[in-house]
Amino acid sequence: MSDNRARVLSQALSIDAWHDPFRVDGSTSGVHVEISFSEGRLGGDDAEFPFTFKLALKRALLTIKVERPLSLERRSVARSKPTADAERTMILAYREAAKANLAAKGRITPATIHLAISGEAKAEEEVTSEERVKVVQTIPAIVVSPKPVDRQSYSWDMVPGHSETLQGQPWDPVDEPRLRVSVDGTIPKIDPVISIVVSCALEDIEISDLVPKRSTLNDKVRNVIYNDISEKAAIQYLKRILVNADLETGKLDDRFSDLIVADLLALPE
Repeated sequence: MSDNRARVLSQALSIDAWHDPFRVDGSTSGVHVEISFSEGRLGGDDAEFPFTFKLALKRALLTIKVERPLSLERRSVARSKPTADAERTMILAYREAAKANLAAKGRITPATIHLAISGEAKAEEEVTSEERVKVVQTIPAIVVSPKPVDRQSYSWDMVPGHSETLQGQPWDPVDEPRLRVSVDGTIPKIDPVISIVVSCALEDIEISDLVPKRSTLNDKVRNVIYNDISEKAAIQYLKRILVNADLETGKLDDRFSDLIVADLLALPE
């Protein structure tokens, strides 16, 4: 794992990780992870593969594991949730606005005002002055949910907030470290390991727009290839990429099989 970026499916996922200097004075060190998702385009630079296709992730799990003598400071773990902003709206003085529409229909009453405003007839309900609270929930592009693992590990589940696949960055890598660690005792000569793993299930990989490279194939042949073997071919190509990167592929015939799509160490800053 000498090159942090050599062991990752970089077309759909870019990742880097580092940590602040370790200290023995009781202070903690932040572990930072920069991760960015995009739609990858694969197969184009491989002369032996007969297709090109697009690939994106619909879900991913980031796991950080620290090695002793490091201790994970659980209170420092990044935890976030969609924010709810309360917007207070005052609905006042509808009487004058309703008069013009109701004058020809008879006496102005609280019930007829309500009918003019809401379009609903509620005979006994009076609307002379009302205060309503509207709650607006802000959903980020990527929703991140923390998941405790054990005393030395923590995970974060990432899903799209308002799109089909993961796109962009889920957090600020500098201002929002994933967690902080402290050193128990003295710092060893060789830095203790902080490993970063990104995984997903096979069903969380979206493969689309698979096109044969041979433009001479007619539409009928193209459709047969696409419907019968295209996705299987793309999955096998993906498996080859992961194997060449020494990443675990699991059983690619099982849609719930876990795949490791990134595996790296957090290096000293």
